[in-house]
Amino acid sequence: METTIMITSVGRRSKLVEYFRDEVMDGGKVIATDCNALAPALYFADGHHLVPRIDDEKYLDALLAICRAENVTAILSLIDPELAFLAGHRHAFEELGVTVLAPSKEACDLAFDKYSLYEKCLENGIPHARTYTDLISFEEACAHGEIDFPVFIKPRTGSASLHVNRAETLEEARLLFSAHDQMIIQQFMDGREIGVDAYVDLLTGEVTSIFAKEKLAMRAGETDKAKSVKSDELFDLIRRVIKMADLSGPLDFDLFDVDGVLYLSEINPRFGGGYPHAYACGVNFPRQIMRNLSGKVNEPSIGDYAENMYMVKHDSITIIPEAALIPKKKIR
Repeated sequence: METTIMITSVGRRSKLVEYFRDEVMDGGKVIATDCNALAPALYFADGHHLVPRIDDEKYLDALLAICRAENVTAILSLIDPELAFLAGHRHAFEELGVTVLAPSKEACDLAFDKYSLYEKCLENGIPHARTYTDLISFEEACAHGEIDFPVFIKPRTGSASLHVNRAETLEEARLLFSAHDQMIIQQFMDGREIGVDAYVDLLTGEVTSIFAKEKLAMRAGETDKAKSVKSDELFDLIRRVIKMADLSGPLDFDLFDVDGVLYLSEINPRFGGGYPHAYACGVNFPRQIMRNLSGKVNEPSIGDYAENMYMVKHDSITIIPEAALIPKKKIR
């Protein structure tokens, strides 16, 4: 079956583009889009398009026009703010025969809203860092010894670690909290940080793959160094979280192991920045997606990888002549 995968907001994620190119068969191709002509991953795809920003009123029309022109089979995004957008316009894509590789809009909204996710975890008995949406509640919790410094101040619906800061004192917390709208205060988790990549079969709704790694170093909000780990307790918790949030497709989770207790930190219902580690260890989500799109079910294979496999990111460059840069086109 000829399959065309469209990856939006590709940015620097060239490896993921390459992985999909390796999996498309029988004349299939990978199309990449971004709002920046210098997004490196654009130039690793079979075809590429420059599009408006996702908050532009013409953005949906631009995506639909590309889907028609390229006979797109499925579409997926690599950034959090776009997930609910695609899910919310699922019907418009399905009318063109395009599968949106994202959970429901409700699931995307839950994952993007850190305080709503915290409340959902409390309701379902899933450990999560204490989280506050106002200074009064936080200061009362401090006075009763329910939380102590340091704490993290972050946007309630932020992504890519923007405006995330650590506060060591109440004065710092007040200053950082008031610097931007819609901020939250979150308990500092002093423990091992764990990243998890998981896949939920699009046809059966069953979890088919889980890959876990201990994060050893971070850079610009993404995992820079890590090693693969396994834990049945961790795998069971991920299954519970997936069921709680009604998730599907490729997923990314952040957790903390604090004195043997696993705490959920974040859900990203998309490919995570650290996914190449899983792929290199044989956990192939693009292949599972391609099988699902061709009507084939994936068999569960949880934890089917070697432990203590280290991932280290390193630099590479691509030279692009000015004549090869993607020109802006009018949306028809």
